[in-house]
Amino acid sequence: MNQRTAVASWWAEADQATRRRALRLRGDEPLPEDMAVDLGMHGVTVAPLDRSPVDGRPVGYVPPRVLLEFLEDVRGRS
Repeated sequence: MNQRTAVASWWAEADQATRRRALRLRGDEPLPEDMAVDLGMHGVTVAPLDRSPVDGRPVGYVPPRVLLEFLEDVRGRS
């Protein structure tokens, strides 16, 4: 499965609240952790922005370019 197909699969299964949150995302803001995890479970590669020096957990996630492009396409259709 390619990344575009993985994002489309995630989108198809996302509830309306998640879709609305995703459509409000800007490319310069971190991806919320729950969205990053869900995208990863669908096969989308999501990278952490940085890791906390305290516990090593990601402090945020980089929105994948493929997701941002997909969302631009969706916005263009509305």
